[in-house]
Amino acid sequence: MSIERSEPPKVQVVLYLGFDEESEKALKLTWDVAQEILEEYGIWVEVIPFHIWIHDPSGLFYPDLPRIEVNGKVMAIGRIPSREELIDIILSRVFSREAGSNDLVVIAATQRNDNVFEDSILSLI
Repeated sequence: MSIERSEPPKVQVVLYLGFDEESEKALKLTWDVAQEILEEYGIWVEVIPFHIWIHDPSGLFYPDLPRIEVNGKVMAIGRIPSREELIDIILSRVFSREAGSNDLVVIAATQRNDNVFEDSILSLI
């Protein structure tokens, strides 16, 4: 008799961050919440941080960072959700297939003879 082991559900959280204190708080909170969700629910949360380098000599504030995407859907922009809110956001996206990990999207551009690019988007499941 063989015991079949299934993989735990997975969620991908992508953080777009600046180089500021708020972004670092968002990253730390997300890592803490990911660990908590794994321990309490057995759900693997993959945290992918992207630090955005914004060179702006005028010192303008960029209100759209931090930005949090869960399984391909933007869930928070320009603010850090509370711990409870972030847990709810992640758990609500556990079984979502929007921009899911099983989908393959290919984006390409082709050049016509008149040097105009045509965009082509192919979506394969």
